[in-house]
Amino acid sequence: MTDHRSIVRTSLLGFCLLLGLPGCESTQFGPTREVRGDLELLARRQPADVAVAPVRDQTGKDSVPRNLMRAAFEEALVDRMYSPLAAKYVDQNWMEASFRGTPLPDALLLVVIENYDPSRLYSSGQVEIGGEVVLFEGADTTGAVLWSTTLREEVDLSEGRRGPPTPSATLIPEAIRRFAALAMSRLPERDPVAAQEPPSGAE
Repeated sequence: MTDHRSIVRTSLLGFCLLLGLPGCESTQFGPTREVRGDLELLARRQPADVAVAPVRDQTGKDSVPRNLMRAAFEEALVDRMYSPLAAKYVDQNWMEASFRGTPLPDALLLVVIENYDPSRLYSSGQVEIGGEVVLFEGADTTGAVLWSTTLREEVDLSEGRRGPPTPSATLIPEAIRRFAALAMSRLPERDPVAAQEPPSGAE
């Protein structure tokens, strides 16, 4: 039986190549924050309930703190006026790279981390994180791509000091929170008023 993780990776790679997203083959870091997707459809749909899929660690090192990453993206969705479903509920209904629960969510957020390097955290205060974030319409990765972004970031926790930050258990969660917030800052904020308006032409 085909591993569903391979299916997701293949579909994402095809999607990435189709749209010509930068960073698909390069591991260099820089100010890459491209946005793609059907933003007009996103504006019409105004999805509310979003299932955040388990984070995909494609670094080849199994080093990404996936639960922290997922929670950070859930928090960032709330900041953008979306309503992420509880992770435990999503996991209970997650089969073959899709959400099978009832009722179905309005959208699915998939986070794929391709680079994660905290090795310079205690020398320069920097954590390198890169990957893709895709918002699909509906409950699985076959839905229309409403929005996506590719990021390669050096999250700087030095705060302008002439040295590394003081060692703390909060540094990695803070770096991940900042990465997620930066990624989702490119997602149009949900407009609850627009979501309640009747379709064009309706009485």
